[in-house]
Amino acid sequence: MTTLIDRVASLHRRVSYAADEEALQVEAAVLSAAVTASRRRPAVLAEVVRSHSPDRVAAARAATLEDYLALRRDAVESSQSTVEVARRLAISAAAVTKRRAAGRLLAFRHKGDWRYPAWQFAAGSVLPGVVEAWTAMPALYDELARVRWFTLSSLALGGRSPLGALQDGDVAAVVDAATYVGSR
Repeated sequence: MTTLIDRVASLHRRVSYAADEEALQVEAAVLSAAVTASRRRPAVLAEVVRSHSPDRVAAARAATLEDYLALRRDAVESSQSTVEVARRLAISAAAVTKRRAAGRLLAFRHKGDWRYPAWQFAAGSVLPGVVEAWTAMPALYDELARVRWFTLSSLALGGRSPLGALQDGDVAAVVDAATYVGSR
């Protein structure tokens, strides 16, 4: 018997490979089903659990999805394909794929393909410390969230982004900060 968690995970995988318009349609269908389900819940539940109106929930989810799609679009625009990375590193596309699979190149999936953040490269190779920080980071989030972490300012790094700290040569501090990603 398929559990709800399995079904949601399957839906998430399908949406991550879908075109943006299709992903928005799926989100709208899920929201519609949630609204219908909330109308059918027992009256006792409403007394126990405070919930927002279906319109408010739908608006919040739509805004969240739009923000996510904008982040994904920005990440894709500032990344390179396997072929582009192969040219940049003067190796074959197969070698790029092997390095990614071995964890020696950072990448995230986009519509069934892999995209490599351009900022990880410096002088024809990978920026020192990028791979170490990537592997030190707990795999709590999807690849895109982990890639994005490198570009956000961090209190642990004195307000610098992990990428900025790596560019300054502060590898140990970035690797240390990466080990705490997701902890509170």
